Amino acid sequence: MSSQRAPFSVQVVAEGVYACVPGDGTANAGFIVGEDGVVVIDTLTTPSQARWLLASVREVTHAPIRYVVNTHWHGDHTFGNQQFRPAGVVAHGTCRDDLMAGWESTHALLTRLYPQLRDELGQVSMDLPDLTFLESVTLHVGRQPVELRYLGRGHTRGDIVALLPHQGVLFAGDLAFHGYIPSMQDSYPSRWIDVVDEVARFGLPTVVPGHGPVGGTDDLREMRDCLTHIVEEARRGFAAGKSPEATLAGLSMGRFASWGRQADRLPPGVERVYRELSGELD
Repeated sequence: MSSQRAPFSVQVVAEGVYACVPGDGTANAGFIVGEDGVVVIDTLTTPSQARWLLASVREVTHAPIRYVVNTHWHGDHTFGNQQFRPAGVVAHGTCRDDLMAGWESTHALLTRLYPQLRDELGQVSMDLPDLTFLESVTLHVGRQPVELRYLGRGHTRGDIVALLPHQGVLFAGDLAFHGYIPSMQDSYPSRWIDVVDEVARFGLPTVVPGHGPVGGTDDLREMRDCLTHIVEEARRGFAAGKSPEATLAGLSMGRFASWGRQADRLPPGVERVYRELSGELD
């Protein structure tokens, strides 16, 4: 993962709608250009990455950035917020709370995963959402509505999706990982499966995931199947009285064996299912 963002591409996914996607599965972002302004979806991990995203917007339009949406609180989607001020940052209410409470933990996790970004991560300061909601809110940039919905606990307790029904596009944030093992360290695994089912029911043809290539509802359902496989294997191990480590050692990913990020994501995934089954998750 380079701070220069060389592997990223900007893809036009509908008229006025852009997805910013790396080639290595790190966090995606996007932006929506309306008649009198721009909505940015997530802000990446470091100042230089956020400035790259801002420059990508400016290659398309010089309209003001009206809103920034944080799909959830993790730093790879929020640490670039400060680069987009004075635009308002919109998120679910628990996103703001969790970013405050988990600032040090998400900073430490990203530094451990991407040590080459240590210097830049040291330049990031906390920049919290300043407009929050509980269930839904619609942003307007001219005649362009951007519908933000909260559908329940999933990848975190405060994930939201951004819907553009007229263009047939859904920004799913980290409720969706296409071709990569989903990150589960702060998840509510069983509820996440249900939330993905709700997202799939929108039936929009283009789904921009939080990680992985732009796809559609079939890709979303495939990720649901991967998540379900992990949860069911962990449930079997729990019911058999195995430790999380023993369950992980015997875990076969079957048709998902080629999906990336197994080494760092399967252990916390199994652990999180065990915590769910033990009644530790509120």
